[in-house]
Amino acid sequence: MLYSAKPWVLFVGGGILAVGATVWSLWEGYWTVWRGSFCFLGAIFAISGGAIIQMRENYRSRSKWRRESPR
Repeated sequence: MLYSAKPWVLFVGGGILAVGATVWSLWEGYWTVWRGSFCFLGAIFAISGGAIIQMRENYRSRSKWRRESPR
């Protein structure tokens, strides 16, 4: 399931969610439980997306079934 996910969507969406929650809290002047949760979830999504991207690159570089690149 993780391998077939769209990692860039998780990576970018999580970053936007985390930064957005931080900016929103700075704008309001205080943190709430919801904004803290949004920031935490955004960070988890961004970390998961980055990990999936890294796993794919590592798998492709070690796979013996790589496609030969056209020259």
